[in-house]
Amino acid sequence: MLAQILLVQCDERPNEALLEKLQQSLQYELHTYHLEHAFDALERVEPDLVLFNFALTRDTDFSFLSSLKQSTSPLYLPFIVIANAFDEVVQQNALYAGADDFLVPPFSSALLFAKLETHLRTRHLSQRLIEKKENLAWYQERLRHEHLIVRNMFNNALSRNLQDCQQVETLLLPLSSFNGDLYLLAKGPLGSIYLLLGDFTGHGLPAAIGTLPTSQTFFAMAKRGAPIGQIAHEINQQLHKLLPENMFLCATLMELSASGNRVSWWSGGMPPALVIDADDSISQELTPQHLPLGILPPQDFEAGITMTRLEEGARVMLFTDGVIEMGIGQGKPLDYEDFYQICQQSRWNMAEIKQRLALEVMQRGINDDLSVMLLHCVPTGYAPRSTEEKLPSLPFEIRVHLTPNDIRHVDPVAQLLRGLSQLEGFPHFKARLYTALSEAYNNALDHGLLRLSSELKDTPDGFEQYYEERNRRLSSLHSGAIDITLSYQPPHRYLRVAVKDTGPGFAAQTQFTQRSTYSFGRGLLLIKELANNIRWFDQGRGIEFDFPLFDDEQVAPTNHQPVLP
Repeated sequence: MLAQILLVQCDERPNEALLEKLQQSLQYELHTYHLEHAFDALERVEPDLVLFNFALTRDTDFSFLSSLKQSTSPLYLPFIVIANAFDEVVQQNALYAGADDFLVPPFSSALLFAKLETHLRTRHLSQRLIEKKENLAWYQERLRHEHLIVRNMFNNALSRNLQDCQQVETLLLPLSSFNGDLYLLAKGPLGSIYLLLGDFTGHGLPAAIGTLPTSQTFFAMAKRGAPIGQIAHEINQQLHKLLPENMFLCATLMELSASGNRVSWWSGGMPPALVIDADDSISQELTPQHLPLGILPPQDFEAGITMTRLEEGARVMLFTDGVIEMGIGQGKPLDYEDFYQICQQSRWNMAEIKQRLALEVMQRGINDDLSVMLLHCVPTGYAPRSTEEKLPSLPFEIRVHLTPNDIRHVDPVAQLLRGLSQLEGFPHFKARLYTALSEAYNNALDHGLLRLSSELKDTPDGFEQYYEERNRRLSSLHSGAIDITLSYQPPHRYLRVAVKDTGPGFAAQTQFTQRSTYSFGRGLLLIKELANNIRWFDQGRGIEFDFPLFDDEQVAPTNHQPVLP
């Protein structure tokens, strides 16, 4: 496309020499107008460059040139003044009024075209710059609009968090607009409190991608009173399907019983949670026992939980690694000991902890999202009125025989619980029954059929090695079986559970008493907490126990020591 040149003259007689030079070029389309029509010419021609050709003196009023320049768009439009003679004062006045260049005859066609090309090139660059600026403004507005939509989605998702919960105090300090840390709180149907504190890989919007599926799953399953292990399993399945390989969620999921004297928890990849007794001393560290959520495929996921009994007045503190990594970018990280000291000096008062951490943030700076949560383990006040659940009046017995192919492709515990949940009164006990039954089943599978040693977990990389070996042995399992029997005999308010495998067996009494102090012995400890009359049989190949069918706080195990036949 030819460049549009506007020649503005103040004399009726045109400059023949100038016209001849311009008409020699085939790159320009020339439009000639008298000065009095200059403003109209700008609108009609929409020139790429304007030439002014008139006799100038020191008395020339350049206001017209200034007005004409101001009427143009922000796009650079070069004004070149061609004077009749050189005069430095006249040249200065013209440039100050809005001219971009100044030419005095005689000059060659080569010089004229060089000047024109230089200014047209500058105009082209100005045009590209404005286009990029407009595109950037459009993308910024689009991004702002999309961020607004995403923020509304997040706010709506997180608005389901339990509000005004006196048991929980928090400090949530995101590094950017979107928080890569995740805090969820919900009330269970039986008065318990469910909570999740997590930390997605990275920070900002990419790290917050998993917030929606995680929160939707958490709230839906907490509303149904699902066990913590099942919630962790379902969230892991969602994130494993959704997130890229390099992203995952370090998280602690916890359920505080309605009485406030027990927490059931699952933790993967998080800093250890702290149990603080009434005298402000740290009595336990709840060390994570699993890989973060979203790493393992569903068939390899380990949903085992830990149950911890708490003294009256106890508290549990959870925090993300953004706390202990505060200042790491400046080479001055706030490590575990520093954080513990801050909390102890504050006597675990959350208001004081917030103030002290705010000072640390000012001095050290933060490199990641930072979250702290303090759970007061007292009665929740959400428990429904205590009424004895009505149970089925007919006795029943369920027997399940699982072959290697069944074990690889079926979750028998989940299917059994779905069936039992249809029976009158049984939904009330679903979470605790799931925990006890799944621990008995996993113990039979891992240590009975697969012959895995829990001592594998007692190393820094032990859990990952354990799951890899478990997956390998399960894939090559071709013989053996697991039998599950559930029997109910009214009017007794218990469900008798028996789980037996065809493995080599073991010295059950020794296994229970010696290993129960280690983290990998938590399965048997959980059964011990939840059931009565625990009994090993068939040389340690089977375990049988009575699961009580009455209110959680009425559970009073009558025989915690396993009985050998």
